[in-house]
Amino acid sequence: MALAIVARADNWAPNLTATAVWNSNVTHAERSNDQLDSLLITADVLASQRYPFGRDDSLHLRGHLAGDWWPRYNGLLTGAVGGRAEWAHTFGVGARAPVVSIEGAADAVAAKETGRRGVSTRITASVRQRLNDRTRATLSHEVGWFDARYGTFDSAGSETAITIDRDLTDVARLTFTARFRDGDVVTYASGFRPDLEALAPNRVAVRSFGRSMTAYRVDARMWSGRIAFVRALDESSAIVVAYERREVERKSLQYGEHLLSIALVHQF
Repeated sequence: MALAIVARADNWAPNLTATAVWNSNVTHAERSNDQLDSLLITADVLASQRYPFGRDDSLHLRGHLAGDWWPRYNGLLTGAVGGRAEWAHTFGVGARAPVVSIEGAADAVAAKETGRRGVSTRITASVRQRLNDRTRATLSHEVGWFDARYGTFDSAGSETAITIDRDLTDVARLTFTARFRDGDVVTYASGFRPDLEALAPNRVAVRSFGRSMTAYRVDARMWSGRIAFVRALDESSAIVVAYERREVERKSLQYGEHLLSIALVHQF
C-alpha cells in the first residue's frame, strides 16, 4: 500500500515532512487582545535503520533534523538536531498481532532568542493494534522535558493519546486523535496580570511578538482533538490535511487554540 511505503523506510533513507500551520492563538493567551494568530512553517527529517532481533523484536535507530519558522515573528525561529532509539516487540504473528514499543529521544535546540535554546528529551511507550483490515488503534504515553537557557521556557509534562486510523481506499486514510497533557505551558500577556503571577513563579519580559509582553510558565492541563486526511500522491509522497482544537486550563487561566495544517511527506 502506498501509505505504508511513505510511513516507514530503512537503510537511513531520509523521510521529509514539510508543514504549513495556521495557529489562531500562538501566544497561548486568555484575553482576546493578547491572542495573536500566525502562520508556522516547519520541516522535519528522519533517517531510520531497523535491526531485527529474532522473530518478534527489533531496534529502530533514527537521526533527526527539524526547524520552525514563523514568518511574522522571526524571533521564534528554532532548529533542532538529535536522535531516537526505539525497541519494538510483536506479540505473535499475523497482521493483527499487537506491537508494543518504547522510544527514547533527545534533541539539541538552537533558537534565535537566547532564552529558548536548550535540550529536549522524551520517553514514549505505545501499543499498536490492527482492529480489522482497514482500522488500526494506537495508545501512547509520553513523558518529556525541555531544559532551556531561561527557566521560563523550561518545561516538563506527560501526555496520553489515542489514535484511530481508518483506511478509506488503498491511497486515502482518515486519522482521529484525542490527547490529554498535564504539564508546563508558556502563556503571554500584556499589562499587569497578578492572577498569572500567582500561578507562574517563572516569568520574563519579551518582545517576541512585536510588542511588550510577559511570558509566564504555568503548570496546566490540555485536552485536544485532531482529525487528519492522508492522501498518497505516489509510492514516495503523501499529503496530509488536518484540523486540531486545543483547550488549556489552570485555575484562572483558560484559553483555546485552532490549528489548520497542510503537510507534504516524502520518502527519499
